[in-house]
This record gives sequence, structure tokens and C-alpha cells, in this order.
Amino acid sequence: MTEVIPAERMPATVRAARVIMTLQLGFSLFLSALLLPGAAAAFTDPLLLVVLLQLLLIVVLMGWLVFRWSSRRKWVRWCAIAFEAFAVSTHLITTTIDGELSWRTLIDLGTILPLAIVITLLTPAAARWFNR
Repeated sequence: MTEVIPAERMPATVRAARVIMTLQLGFSLFLSALLLPGAAAAFTDPLLLVVLLQLLLIVVLMGWLVFRWSSRRKWVRWCAIAFEAFAVSTHLITTTIDGELSWRTLIDLGTILPLAIVITLLTPAAARWFNR
């Protein structure tokens, strides 16, 4: 007879990071849907085309990381950490350059969500989960 081996449960910190990243993916898809009507104008305005291509790249990369999450590979964890660290740093740099850096900027979703993912993925439980 065959024995059923129970699968290891995902730690709460890793599950929280996956939920937050899925939420970010949903926000990105919503923003993509809002910008879709302007896609026709993108071919006449190169700056708008760059913004749309950047958003498309972010959506694809984030979706790829979310769907590879269950593979438990080390590189998925480190790619997610690098992606979110880059996201929070570019958000803070662009708001600083625009002269809009304040306490309100530090507590908005563009800062809090990526920072929460980085913090949860740097925990020992996350390191043990992504051990392949």
C-alpha cells in the first residue's frame, strides 16, 4: 500500500508575502486596464509607449513570480526580494526627485507593500521554505 505523505505547510510570513504580491499584481492589472484605452495614442507618443511597456514588464514579471511561488526555489525568493526592493527604491527616489517626499509618501501603498514583502521574505521561516 502507498502512504500519503503530508505536504509541508507554507509559513504564515511566506503566505502573507504571496498574498501581498498577488494584491500588487491585481493593482497592476487594474492600472493596465485603465491605461489600455490610451494604448492607441502610445504609438504617436513615445513617452506613453515607454510607460505602457514598463507597466507590462512589471505585470509579467510579478505574475511569473507569483505563479512560480509554489516551486519553493531559492531563486524565486531572491528574485522577489530584488524586485520588491527595486520597486520601493524607485518609488522613493522618484518622489524625492519630484520634491514630494513626506511622511505621507512613506506610508502609502507604493512603499508599504513592497517593504512588507521584503521584510517577510527575509525571515528565517521564508529561508527554510524556499530551500530547493
